[in-house]
Amino acid sequence: MKNKVPEIKNNCAKFIYNGTAKKVSIVGDFNNWKKEPLFQIKEDKWAITKEFPSNARFDYKFIVDKEEILDPLNPNKTEGGFGFNSELQMPRFHYPIATKFHQNIPHGTIKKYTINSNNHCNYKRDVYLYKPYKSPHKKSPLLIFQDGLEYIIFGSARNTLDYLIHKEEIPDTYALFVDIRKENRLKEYSPNSCYGEFLVNTIQFAEKKTNIKFDKKYLVGVSLGGFVSVALLLEYPDLFNGAISQSGVFLFEKEADFDSLDKKIIYMDNGKYETKATSSLNILNLNKKYKQKFKKSGATVSCKEWNDGHSWGNWKAHLPLALKYIFTSGRTKYNPK
Repeated sequence: MKNKVPEIKNNCAKFIYNGTAKKVSIVGDFNNWKKEPLFQIKEDKWAITKEFPSNARFDYKFIVDKEEILDPLNPNKTEGGFGFNSELQMPRFHYPIATKFHQNIPHGTIKKYTINSNNHCNYKRDVYLYKPYKSPHKKSPLLIFQDGLEYIIFGSARNTLDYLIHKEEIPDTYALFVDIRKENRLKEYSPNSCYGEFLVNTIQFAEKKTNIKFDKKYLVGVSLGGFVSVALLLEYPDLFNGAISQSGVFLFEKEADFDSLDKKIIYMDNGKYETKATSSLNILNLNKKYKQKFKKSGATVSCKEWNDGHSWGNWKAHLPLALKYIFTSGRTKYNPK
C-alpha cells in the first residue's frame, strides 16, 4: 500500500517534489502564502517536513522556479475563487457528512433571478433563491448568503441545507444566494453602501415570489462578506435576527456603537493560521477583539477557532455547525415542535 502524499507520520507532514529545478518553494494557508524553500535531497528530489495539529486542513501549492503548480503527487485538491489548490488533510480532519451530495434524500430547488434595485445605486444582480423540498405554508426563516454563487459552488451550501433540513437539524428554510461584482466587493461590502437597501428590496421580491412571510432572517458571509453581515445586522436591527461571519474581516470605525446587537445571535469562526491572510490583517486577533465587543452589547455569540486558513475548504467544513448554532442559539439539536 502506498504512503499518502504528503507523507504523514504522527503530526508531521512531508511534502515532496520530484523534478529538476533551480529552486522549489511551498506556499499555503500555514505560512500565509509566503514562499518557504524545500530542501534539495537529490538532483531531482526536493522535500520539506512540517508539523501540524492532527485535525488541521490547508490549501497549498508549490512554486517551481517561478511557476505556481499543484502538488503532482497529491490527488487531493480544493477549488476557490482563484482556482484550484492542493489540499492537506491531517488524519483527524474530515469534512462533515452534510457537505456531501446525498442522492437518496430529497433536495430543495434553486432558481436564478436577475434583480434591479429601486434606489439610486442602480444595482443589477443575479440572485439564487433556494426553496426547501418541504415548503412551509405561511412562514419560514430566511438565510441571506453574501458571495452567493461561491457559497453554492465552493462552500457546498446547497448540499448542507438539503442534508440538515432532511435530518431536522435546522428548520425548513429558504435561502437567498446574492452574487457580487468582485471588482466592487470592498466598496459594496462596507457599511452605509447601497447594498443594504438592495437586500431589503431583494427580500421583498422573494416574499412576493414565494408567497411566504420570512419571520426570521439571518445573514451569512465569509471574509468581507462576514463583516458586512454583522454590519447590516447592526444597521437593520428590526429586520435581521442574526449573522454568521466566517473569517470576518471587521473594518468597523473606532467609534462604532454595537448596542443594537442586543439579543441578536452571532456565530463567528476563523482559522488559527489567519494571522496575515488579507492585506496583512490579523483576522485571528480581529475576531477575538470583536467577539468581546459583540458579547458586551448583549448579543448571544459563539466564536470558534479551527486549525485552518483563509479558504473555502475551511468555510465549507464549518458551515453545518454555523447553521445549526444560528437556528438553535447553541442548543445541540433543532426541535421542530
